[in-house]
Amino acid sequence: MSEHLHHHDKDKQDLNKFGYAQELLRSMGGFSNFAISFSIISILTGAVSLYGHGLTYGGPGMMGFGWPIVALFVMFVAAAMAELASAIPTAGALYHWAAILKNKRWGWYTEWINLIGQIGIVAGIDYSVALFADPLLGGVFGYTSNNTTVLIAFTVILLTHVISQSHRHPHRRQAQ
Repeated sequence: MSEHLHHHDKDKQDLNKFGYAQELLRSMGGFSNFAISFSIISILTGAVSLYGHGLTYGGPGMMGFGWPIVALFVMFVAAAMAELASAIPTAGALYHWAAILKNKRWGWYTEWINLIGQIGIVAGIDYSVALFADPLLGGVFGYTSNNTTVLIAFTVILLTHVISQSHRHPHRRQAQ
């Protein structure tokens, strides 16, 4: 029992060292955690939208050998990030990792690059949805899908994200 308390005190000291008070908010359930994780994995943009591209330009060899090799190297990156996450276990970890391992300026750059990446991810997912949805809608509404109609569908999908995220929802907490 005393070993557990000692470990608890060490965690509290580690968080205090990074400028955090220890608190545990359990407002996210298992399904919400899964939904966020699945969204970040981005199956739609990674596998579905690039599958035809890989077969066309790389062939079955690229699909059979290339993706597993890339997946292996992605696992190395994930292992390195897991090591950092266990050493610096805070929310906003990208900023903290860079700021602590180098300096605050690197932390600032890291967060801006992350923001640009997140915007790119949303745009990529929305474009993949437009590539899928436009021919489907064309068949339903009787028009022929082309580059212009895909761009219109992409714009509408992006605007729905902008509108839905720009309004205050009652379940969101006010930023302090």
